Amino acid sequence: MTYSEPRQTHAMQTAGQTLQQEIYIILPEDASAASAHMVSEVFRTANELISSAPYRITLRSLSAPVDNDPRQWQRRTVIFLGDLHSRWHIDAVQRSRLQQILRLAPRNLVIGSAIFLLAAGGLNLDHQLAIHPNFLAAAHEMNLQEETPGGRTTNSGRIQSAISSFAALPLLIGILQQDQGHFLADAISEYLGLNETRKNPSKAFVQLRQSACDDTLIVNALKVMQEHIEDPLKIREIASIVGVSTRQLERRFQEKAGVSPLPAYRALRLERAQQLLQHTSLSLPEIAVATGFGTRCNLTRWFNKELNSSPQNMRQQSFTGAAA
Repeated sequence: MTYSEPRQTHAMQTAGQTLQQEIYIILPEDASAASAHMVSEVFRTANELISSAPYRITLRSLSAPVDNDPRQWQRRTVIFLGDLHSRWHIDAVQRSRLQQILRLAPRNLVIGSAIFLLAAGGLNLDHQLAIHPNFLAAAHEMNLQEETPGGRTTNSGRIQSAISSFAALPLLIGILQQDQGHFLADAISEYLGLNETRKNPSKAFVQLRQSACDDTLIVNALKVMQEHIEDPLKIREIASIVGVSTRQLERRFQEKAGVSPLPAYRALRLERAQQLLQHTSLSLPEIAVATGFGTRCNLTRWFNKELNSSPQNMRQQSFTGAAA
């Protein structure tokens, strides 16, 4: 089995590393690391949308040694990710490490066949669970209790459960909400398409809105900007639409978001240009027009200035996976 631990970026190392939450995703011995993709993607998306990159994700097995220092576990969440086809069996050494983890971790989530770990850890009578139909008979034999017949998730303090990775997604968003607040959890849910409607699945929009602490005037202005990417408005026109003077709008952006409206608008347009470069075959002149930069030369100039890369390099990397 292959385990991966994402390399920490310089920003992580220098901007509040001690504030990072650690996400331990523990898999059965014979499981592929790819099976953790859906779960880890939620926290990777949070790292993309939140400038402080608050999560460090590690894939492990119960064969890996356990750090017994309680201080190291204060900011750890453990997700035991089982499959839907076979019971999760462990040996004596793994059982000892499991018991250590269950004792130390403040948040545990058991998914699929991971419910059987609670019986192995001696917690089968302490918590009611969400149990997949495939495991009901075996779970009852081991005194594992189903909270609600047919229930998809449970939440009982330190132990949460879900019948599958799909069912666990609301619990993962709940973890984000507990850590980051309602706004960012909702924004990440929208970005991932977990809400019924996705109004603003834009990284730049989310970060600007977060910086402004969800200020209503700034959010309304950003929405107007997003609606006018191809035909950019003047800042005074945006101010008029949201019902304030140009001076008031500029002052509010500086006070709340730490940036003036024009660079914020340009960030939204550059993000759209990146999306078009990476996911369409539009030519650079067409992308320049579609994002309000007018000419290929102007688009290239702002890419080099703001993103330290040319549009050509970015497109080559997205289509070939190789550094330009």
